[in-house]
Amino acid sequence: MEVLKSVCTCECVFAPYFPSTEPEKFDRVHRVFGAENVYKILSNETFSPLQREYAVKALSYEAEARIQDPVTGCVEQIVSTKNEIVATMGSDKVPEYNDIPMPDDFLMTQNQQM
Repeated sequence: MEVLKSVCTCECVFAPYFPSTEPEKFDRVHRVFGAENVYKILSNETFSPLQREYAVKALSYEAEARIQDPVTGCVEQIVSTKNEIVATMGSDKVPEYNDIPMPDDFLMTQNQQM
């Protein structure tokens, strides 16, 4: 894959997350967020490989949503899914966003957790 006018080798920070068999995945993320911004996220040394993988999945999902709906992105899908859950379970069983406690280690990197 060619990124910013250079060919991506197996040592490239993009290679593990954007395989050459799925060029459209990188194209979507690049079009919405820009290769340089994605590079900054993936080359951050404080992130574990698992955190990078989650970041790529989130960026890919949001990029696809932004291409389909440039204004709201994935928010429309989130609201729609929540409304389906509320309709199924009842509003008293579905917590509001501010009712969900954030885990203490949510923002910690893997190195800080050890």
